[in-house]
Amino acid sequence: MTSLRVVQVETELRDLITARTPEQEPEHTDVREHAVALGQRLDSGQLEAAAAVASQDPLVIVEGAAGAGKTTMLATAIRATEQRGGRVRVVAPTKRAAEVAHQELGVPAESVAALVYARGWRRNSDGVWTRLAIGDSDPMTGATYTGPPQAARLRRGERIVVDEAGMLDQDTALALFTVAAETGATLALVGDRAQLPAVGRGGVLDMAAQLRGRAFDMAEVHRFADPEYAEVTVQMRDRRNPGEVFDQLRVLGLIQLHTDADELREHLAMSRRDGEAVTVASNDEAARLNDRIRDERVAHGSVDDTTTTTGSDSLSIGRGDLIQTRKNSADLGVANRQQWIVQHVEADGSLWVRDAHSDRKREHTIHLPAEYVREHAHLSYAATAYGVQGVTAPASHTILTDSLGGAAVYVGMTRGRNENTLHVVAESMADARAQFIEAMERDRADRGLADATGRAAEAVRGLVSDGPVSIVNADIARLVREAERAERKAEKWERVAERLDQQRATYRAEDEQSTEAIRAAETSAAQARAEAVAELMPQAVEDGEMYLTAVIAESAASERLAASGRFGRRRARQEHQTATERTHTARERARETWGVLPRHSDSLTEWATTTAQRRAENDPRVLDAARTLAAARAEHAALIDRHDRERLTLLAQELGAERVRRDPIRARFIRPNREAHDTHVQATVARREAEELRALPPEQAAALIEAKRAAAEQARQHAADRARRLRGTVEQNHPSTEPRRDGPGLGL
Repeated sequence: MTSLRVVQVETELRDLITARTPEQEPEHTDVREHAVALGQRLDSGQLEAAAAVASQDPLVIVEGAAGAGKTTMLATAIRATEQRGGRVRVVAPTKRAAEVAHQELGVPAESVAALVYARGWRRNSDGVWTRLAIGDSDPMTGATYTGPPQAARLRRGERIVVDEAGMLDQDTALALFTVAAETGATLALVGDRAQLPAVGRGGVLDMAAQLRGRAFDMAEVHRFADPEYAEVTVQMRDRRNPGEVFDQLRVLGLIQLHTDADELREHLAMSRRDGEAVTVASNDEAARLNDRIRDERVAHGSVDDTTTTTGSDSLSIGRGDLIQTRKNSADLGVANRQQWIVQHVEADGSLWVRDAHSDRKREHTIHLPAEYVREHAHLSYAATAYGVQGVTAPASHTILTDSLGGAAVYVGMTRGRNENTLHVVAESMADARAQFIEAMERDRADRGLADATGRAAEAVRGLVSDGPVSIVNADIARLVREAERAERKAEKWERVAERLDQQRATYRAEDEQSTEAIRAAETSAAQARAEAVAELMPQAVEDGEMYLTAVIAESAASERLAASGRFGRRRARQEHQTATERTHTARERARETWGVLPRHSDSLTEWATTTAQRRAENDPRVLDAARTLAAARAEHAALIDRHDRERLTLLAQELGAERVRRDPIRARFIRPNREAHDTHVQATVARREAEELRALPPEQAAALIEAKRAAAEQARQHAADRARRLRGTVEQNHPSTEPRRDGPGLGL
């Protein structure tokens, strides 16, 4: 570890990093408008990081938790840089990571090795980078090196973004920093030290963060559907209290116990769904699990086992299988650890495959020769943490074993958007908890000579790990984390409240405008109806009077006819007939025009008003006004519905779509201002308790902690006992109604 070559590389790398530390921090411009132009909503951490990457700072360090939105941040930073006339080049430690960056960002990306190779760097037989000068003979091709091609020429001030920088090894980093120094390019290292380290000598991100003295940490997580789980992953990332993390995973129902490894593999083979990630500790375990999962897929018809070939793991590969390529090949167009779905198996054992994660509308199919498949391709339903880092899946499964370290657990448990399950072979939850704590405390990463020296000193100092000081420090750290977590929640609730207030103000204005439109339509409708009734009233009164007068005249004529003598009967009959005809005419006219007839003259005005109002409903003006009013009311109802949907959408954006989907009614009644107040109080209480512990002597503070733990455990036990008693009472009062099965059972 401390060979001359190792010390030399790290020393040179530290010098190059130190040379990039400016005497005065450069200014960072606001990039909000660029995020808006891309349709992105960035949190404050993302905005700060994007502004830093888009600046002319010689060296920017950005760290982000899994799911914190590093890719989204980079998209904004790239646009902001290009808008000011700058150029951005994206590279990554592996070709596969570069392919992922290319797909997600939509910009060209390549491996760091490809860039420095084009600039004359070559690895010798010992794996050490050496440099060709122009005119030297290339030991790999025999050709004369003539300098970098046009595509590898860097412009002064060009920003080189290194994605997944935590996996960058020191030798490659030295070559990259040398190239940047020669060309005047600037560097931005974007990664996460909590995830997997470099395969070779690592610690580049640690050194850069320490020497640069400034790093941008994106701690707010956006990937996961459940905000509570997002908070758990933040704690999992710092690894300071793995027992507490396990307890929270258990509460969320994300711990799955198994009796043995065979039962675990059987369970996963039966329950895993297409697209879900499975993380294991070793390639051998991956092969065993891949074999069992494939058998299940063949049984269900998802994989065709008729014509197959054999991969590098000695397992069969057929149409429908998910495979992984393990060697970069520019000629074939494949990258190490890139996943593919088999579309066809040729008789010679070669494969036609398509990219398993491509979002292209038209699938791009490539051909893998049989020799490449036998030596460099294998099944990929389960993979090591290096195989899944960078993947985002609907759900993930992580298998905990003695060989899995903290970084691998963190990577595996942060792949799934909707669910991340930890599978443990254990006799009990207590056993599983102990295994989880041990795994999270395992850190095999090489973080440089300074880190190694510090660990050795810490190991000497930390011979006593369970004394009062250790207990108090651990609890203070827990309280500080709780306070920080509560403060982040409070800030989030305040942001939700602000957005809801803005939305509510907009809705209030829209509602008032819509209500005013209804009032105006109602006024217009009433006015049109009144005008129509006013115009119809005289005619109604006239027709009603004519009819009633005719009825009276007919009645009088009838009386005269009845009282007439022989000489006056003929005239009386003619008068009666004339009166009857007039009544008939008046009746038909009134009935045809108004529908109903007046009964007597005392109610003539009331009858005329009622019938005029009824007939006015068919007036074109009234009909138009009624349609306008109906449209205004329909628009108002649609407005209310849209407001409700948009409010739920906003809440889904802030709180998580799954949480809102599960309980939309509760989401509608959320009071973010109250939530913000409560979480601020929680933060204050946690910080006050931490200060109280700091003020006490270690022995007293440790005793206080133990007393609180005992009281909390006693309270939990009382609650559990009370719950059991309540269940017993319910079962006693409401016995089971399931049918009894008499006769012998199946017990042993």
